[in-house]
Amino acid sequence: MMDRVVATAAAAAAAVLIVFACGFAVYALLEPTIGPAGAAGSVAMVAGLGLIIFALVLEHRARKREAEAALARAQAAEEAQFTLGDIARDRPLVTLAVTAVTSLIAARNPSLVRELVGFVARFRR
Repeated sequence: MMDRVVATAAAAAAAVLIVFACGFAVYALLEPTIGPAGAAGSVAMVAGLGLIIFALVLEHRARKREAEAALARAQAAEEAQFTLGDIARDRPLVTLAVTAVTSLIAARNPSLVRELVGFVARFRR
């Protein structure tokens, strides 16, 4: 574990050194032609462009991961979704019992069935 921390810190230090050296090289290259202020501005512009490109790459990767995660969630939801047909097929005796009980309730309370049918019919319109 500590080896990874040390390796990461060394890689980060090397990256900082490389960025600094590249900035100094651009400055030294441009300073004789456009002067110190122009060279410093050019180095800042190159650094800003590099930062923008880096941010765009990270944003693209994040959107790609987000899209993959959404697809995985949709597939999981689709697989986990069950219907009444699945329940009836998996448990036929329970389905028979529920049907018998609801039939008895419907036979004893026809007004309740009428109300339920009317309630469901309102949502179909």
